[in-house]
Amino acid sequence: MNLAKSTSVSLSVIVALFALELNADSIYNASKILPKTQAMANVMPNFGAISDVKTKKRQFFSFLLPMIRDSNREILSHRELLLEIRDLVKNEAPLSDSIRHFVDGLSRRYKVNLDNELLAQIHELLLKVDVVPESLVLAQAANESGWGTSRFAQEANNLFGIWCFTPGCGLTPLSRDEGLTHEVARYGSVTESIEAYMHTINTNPAYIDLRQIRAETRGNADVMNGLTLAEGLINYSARGSDYVKEIQQLIRVNKLQEFNLPV
Repeated sequence: MNLAKSTSVSLSVIVALFALELNADSIYNASKILPKTQAMANVMPNFGAISDVKTKKRQFFSFLLPMIRDSNREILSHRELLLEIRDLVKNEAPLSDSIRHFVDGLSRRYKVNLDNELLAQIHELLLKVDVVPESLVLAQAANESGWGTSRFAQEANNLFGIWCFTPGCGLTPLSRDEGLTHEVARYGSVTESIEAYMHTINTNPAYIDLRQIRAETRGNADVMNGLTLAEGLINYSARGSDYVKEIQQLIRVNKLQEFNLPV
């Protein structure tokens, strides 16, 4: 279809929108990372019972990788729709209410100002609605959870040390400093933990540098470079640059770049 001459909305966009059953309300609710059905829950293995280090690492990566890829696949499907919608807007094609609801819903989910004009709104969304490379997710999960053996991983499905601030929302850290009130978030499944982590990376102002690095390097190769994106994690830990180097070392030593799929 020649969008520059067409006055109709791209059929592929409409079909995809209906297939995903997305609207402003459902997207907004999804941003709360609501519990999944029991059928989608993931049972955390007892990685502490695996004494052989190589076996533990292999099973840890094998357990997480399909869920990471599923989460990235959903994000990528939304991104592809946004790119199609961006082309429609650039070519001044008429937009249906479904498309506008879709963009507004994603904007609520990813904390983008709905008062911006539509093209600017989409541009900001494209900086946020993007995948997190498998290598980076696996390295942070291993680091933050002690290869799935931490109390927070085993009791709360929290592999990334993500905090929450509502009383009872998670587990109280045993070594929490006096005066602090945060808890380590509890998730109903490992998938929820991965989704919450990716949403944090994609929306929290602390990781704006990571998102900028991702946008600037996205077209440089078929796969994203987790080593490069790790530079944007300077605010993830109080250890700053030492934490970044540790994540990069985990990626190198375990050859995690090999797990990255083309995007």
